[in-house]
Amino acid sequence: MKRRQFLVRGSWGVAAGLAAPAFTAGAAAPIVVGQSAALTGPQAGFGIAMRDGINAALHAANRSGGVNGRPVQLLSLDDVGDKAKTEANCETLNNNRQVMGLAGFTTRPCSEAGAVFAAKEGLALVGAFSGTPLLYGDKAATTFTTRASYERELEAIVHHYRQLGVSKFGFVHLEDARATNVPLLEKILGRKGGELVVTAGVDRKGPSLNGAAMRTLDAAKPEMLIILANNAPLTTLLREYAPRTLVLPKMVISFVDRERLIADLGTDAAGVGFSVVVPEYTREKYWVVREFLANAREMKIAVTPVSLEGFITGLALVEGLKQARGESRNAFIDGMGRVGALDLGYTNLRYTKSERSGSRFVDLSLASRSAGIV
Repeated sequence: MKRRQFLVRGSWGVAAGLAAPAFTAGAAAPIVVGQSAALTGPQAGFGIAMRDGINAALHAANRSGGVNGRPVQLLSLDDVGDKAKTEANCETLNNNRQVMGLAGFTTRPCSEAGAVFAAKEGLALVGAFSGTPLLYGDKAATTFTTRASYERELEAIVHHYRQLGVSKFGFVHLEDARATNVPLLEKILGRKGGELVVTAGVDRKGPSLNGAAMRTLDAAKPEMLIILANNAPLTTLLREYAPRTLVLPKMVISFVDRERLIADLGTDAAGVGFSVVVPEYTREKYWVVREFLANAREMKIAVTPVSLEGFITGLALVEGLKQARGESRNAFIDGMGRVGALDLGYTNLRYTKSERSGSRFVDLSLASRSAGIV
């Protein structure tokens, strides 16, 4: 698909983020997509960035006529990163018959809750800021992901460091995801020939590792450390751990507000690596990055990997709306399955009736001594 063809097919709708008018037939009636995300609280950076990125994509689309002459609006509800609040928001959005589908959920517990609810109620869920395995399986039968899974991120990291001769891996993970992510890494290391010598869990909303856990990490002497945790515990961990293990490679999975983390760490960020599931926003050779940057500047939103991911999610959901043959929720699900290959320049998002995992793209980057990304 040529860029010109893609942009013509996808001259898409804009997002409001607050109250949305009633969904009725007619050229002027908006198409409403619902979002539950952390817009306040310790994980608000993720939800705000996803919301803003989606809105930027929809703004560009609506400026060019929307979907079949109708604007698209995003109705965003705050769940504070709490699963129970997500479930309540899903009920609210589902009961609102103007809402045609869902998009842009954040965090593992909330994204899983949204995906299970969407499958049960017959709603499309497009793009969640999580790579947890459930989103890629049968329990999420109406979820269309826009990022590579954590399994692919972990595999890319392990493959890279196994090529460098590393065999002993440590893993810092979110404690509430231990049962999912530790076996996942063990499976990958089993295929690649490495060994998981130590694990340590942190609370996604709480402080970093305690002294005993830190000593356990030190004693195990891993050759590199993989980290799947968000900013709340991660900043403290890296500040405490980095000075003692200056040369130990540390790779952070994409579930993080990277720019904030680097700013908070300052010089302690040097040498910390990151896996990313979208291209770096400095890579303007890709048309999707250029379009994102132009719209981000116009709308005065923060430019981060997460807001770029939200922008890509916005592009995908509107292309699904373009492909929908009708105005029902089922039509939106069917439309997502008819998207085919969506050419973003750096990769294709692929959606068919049997393929809902849109992207397999993973890249690795490193924070430099100047706290930049290389």
